[in-house]
This record gives sequence, C-alpha cells and structure tokens, in this order.
Amino acid sequence: MNDMKDVLIINAGGFGRNTASSARADIAHGKEWTVRGFLDTRADLPPVDGLPVVGDPFTYRYQAPGYIVCALGDPGMRRKYSAPLLAQGAVFMNLLPGALLSERVRMGQGCLFERGVSIGTDAVLGDFVIMLSTSIIGYDVRIGSYSTVGSFVFMGGGVQIGENVVVHPHATILPGVKVGDGAVVGAGSVVIANVPAGVTVFGNPAKRFEFK
Repeated sequence: MNDMKDVLIINAGGFGRNTASSARADIAHGKEWTVRGFLDTRADLPPVDGLPVVGDPFTYRYQAPGYIVCALGDPGMRRKYSAPLLAQGAVFMNLLPGALLSERVRMGQGCLFERGVSIGTDAVLGDFVIMLSTSIIGYDVRIGSYSTVGSFVFMGGGVQIGENVVVHPHATILPGVKVGDGAVVGAGSVVIANVPAGVTVFGNPAKRFEFK
C-alpha cells in the first residue's frame, strides 16, 4: 500500500522555490513524502516545472494526511499564513535537510532549516522556527516560536531567544545572552548583553539602533 504523503509549500516566490529544491533533494523525498506544489495568493509568479500553485493558503481545504511547509521568512507573515491551516488541523512538517542535531534536541512543528545547520545538545526550539544555511547553535539554547535565524549565525551555549525574533546573517550572540520577544539583531552584530523585547540592535558590540 502506498502511504506516501503529499507536501505543499506556502510561498511560490524565491524562498519557497528554494525550499522546494531543498525538499526534493532530501533523502525522504519520493519515499516518505513528495512535494506536490505551492499555496500562494499571487497570480503573477513564474511557473515551476512540475510544481503548480494549487490554492490560496487562506482558503485551501487541508487534506489529511498531507504535510504543509511554511516558507516565509518574516515571523508575522509566517503566523498569518499558517493560521487558517492550523485552524483546520493541518500538519506542518519539520524540514531539516542535512541538519546536524546533537542529543536531546527538541523542537515543535513547522520548523524549516536550510543545509549546514548545527544544533547543540539539549537545545529547544519552538514552533515554526526558520534556520538558514550554515548557522551554529550551541548547547542549551532556547529559541522561541516563529523566530528566524539567518545564515552564518553563531549562538553560544545557553542563549535564550524569544518569540518572533529575527537574527540577521553573520550575527554572533555570546553565551548566556537573552534576546526578548520581537527583537531584531542586525547583520554582522556581536551581541554581548541582553536585548530587551521589541528592540533592534546593530554593530560590534551590538547597540540599540533607532530608525530615522
């Protein structure tokens, strides 16, 4: 009996297409599940061979036992577009191609990694965490739901990241630092002290950044 599950990806734009490519290269593709297409609200996107846009994530009727992947980098957009499907009981898979996971790593549903991500022992990730390529997460790190971690990020042991946080590429967060809900860490920043909720920091050492 064929019990292979269909996978649909929210977002037929660039990040969604890149996610589809990573998914189709995963060893489970074609064995446990297969990517069937995208969910998107836009009608003017370039087509992808063999992967049609099959519906709008706000109106699509989830069909069990399929999987959904939410490939939207912005935490607020990830919440918005996943919510109608979660309300239907949709299952969001964890897509972790080539991830290096140490012992006792725990995570919620809907997490999406690019290749080369390394997660240390006893780290805990919430739901819908996105980790881009070649980031290194130390032991005992906590990352809250819907947070996004860019490429080439390093987080030392015991770092605590709140929900809806964005950490941009090449940032370094030193061991034990806490980053509050909704904070933003700028690209290339070196974070040596706690970051309050909702604050943007940038630089080396990272300091509060005010948009003008």
